[in-house]
Amino acid sequence: MRTKKIAIATTIGAATLMVLLFALPAMAASTSNTTTSRSQRADLVLGQSITMTSISGGYKELGKPSVNGTATGSLSLQVTGVFKGGYALAVTGGTLSFGGATYTISGGSAELGPYGVHMVGQAQAGSSAQLLFAARNLGAFGTSTYGVLRVDLTSVSNEFGVKLLVSIATS
Repeated sequence: MRTKKIAIATTIGAATLMVLLFALPAMAASTSNTTTSRSQRADLVLGQSITMTSISGGYKELGKPSVNGTATGSLSLQVTGVFKGGYALAVTGGTLSFGGATYTISGGSAELGPYGVHMVGQAQAGSSAQLLFAARNLGAFGTSTYGVLRVDLTSVSNEFGVKLLVSIATS
């Protein structure tokens, strides 16, 4: 008798779990469609500047997880192309500081999606460092806009992963 009750309870629990697994993506999809900030174009114009400035961050040396610590930085870009599918950007400057070193970003390029949410690009820092970066706009909180900037930087024979929480400003 006890085995039968356990089997019934297990069956009901499994059925409930399956219903939740199928219902959760449907609920998430329906709420994301109501967000107006994600469904409107970014409306940037030629020559407009975008600046990302770190609020907090960290780094680690790839392949050596014990080498890690805090990081700070900034990245400045300018809109060089406006398309239906997004925006072309030029990297105009910035810095990355971590592990006792500061890298001055001297140039590069990026692409920003039409809604201003996802950005990818590449840049140089001096003559020996190259970096790939990806940014995600998290949205506005009050009057400020925040995002996450991820950087993969190679310098000489070392490679670092940097992740920064940034404030985003346009002018």
